[in-house]
Amino acid sequence: MFDTRKTAKKIREARIAQNMTQMDLADAMGVSYQAVSNWERGNSMPDISKLEDLCRVLKLELPELLGTQPERHTAVTKLIREEDPLTVEELTEIAPMLPPEEVKKQSEDKQWNISALVEIAPFLEESYLEELVESVQIESLKKIVELAPFLSEKTLDKLVRRAPKVDYEGIQALAPFLEVETLNWVVLQYDLDMDEDFVIGLAPFLKEQTLNTLVQTQLKKGNAKHLVGLCPFLGRDTLRAVAKYLMAEGDLEGMKKAAPFL
Repeated sequence: MFDTRKTAKKIREARIAQNMTQMDLADAMGVSYQAVSNWERGNSMPDISKLEDLCRVLKLELPELLGTQPERHTAVTKLIREEDPLTVEELTEIAPMLPPEEVKKQSEDKQWNISALVEIAPFLEESYLEELVESVQIESLKKIVELAPFLSEKTLDKLVRRAPKVDYEGIQALAPFLEVETLNWVVLQYDLDMDEDFVIGLAPFLKEQTLNTLVQTQLKKGNAKHLVGLCPFLGRDTLRAVAKYLMAEGDLEGMKKAAPFL
């Protein structure tokens, strides 16, 4: 990914080498002093249409300004000269330099994958990013955890509801980003003879009523022994039912674990 800090340092060093103030460079480029200041702090990048002029004023070659990676300045040159469309790799490399609308334009009609979308996500509007995400094949929800901060709860809900029912690890990783109603749906729709670690991992994000329902269902099946770890999250009546079940089973170890919550 493009490192704006390195380009910021190069602009500052080249300006000083030319004995120019930030105001001098701003006047030469037809931009504000604040714009130049932001370039040199790495807060923003010069508009891509101004790069050739910036190189001329600072007496730099484009590769010097953008770094040594050939694909970076090749991509910039293609965009400036309106040559062939950028590839996914080229676009993710120079996205920090582009206005959001240009990133969106260049991202159309491309074959995206989750890894590339993670790179491009900070530079796209949420609604458009969600369109791209929903068009990509997702093998595991765990792979979209890095995208979760850029997606709405509604989109995450859709992804979870169409995920394979065995994707426990992915749902657990996404739990902090999901609505409680989505997680409640997961627990109640999945096969309730599920992995103990999965249920306990989700417990802090679930409603007490959902967990009570889950445990009560397992008690009716005679299969609640492995859910003792949920005791800290259960209501009083459900805890009593668990204790009664453990006593009937003669499960002293389970009783010891449940005792502090009874």
